[in-house]
Amino acid sequence: MRQVVSSANYRTGGDANDFMHGFLNYQVEHHAWPSLSMLSYQRAQPRLKAICEKYAVPYTQESVFVRLVKTLDIMVGRASMRKFPAV
Repeated sequence: MRQVVSSANYRTGGDANDFMHGFLNYQVEHHAWPSLSMLSYQRAQPRLKAICEKYAVPYTQESVFVRLVKTLDIMVGRASMRKFPAV
């Protein structure tokens, strides 16, 4: 669960988009299954999303620009990092 909650994906889908991102847009899947090949991320994503939905685990996917703004806000003190949910 920690791997999913502490990761975020950029926009995914489509071979061209994924290639242009170097498959780095599948961070959630990479952290959940580190030994999975990058070419398997597209197939793994719907499965992982379904698991997260079933167990109410937040699955974050946002554009590169939204993530950049959030990172900058944390760096300059306008926002703080999200806390890991207490179990």
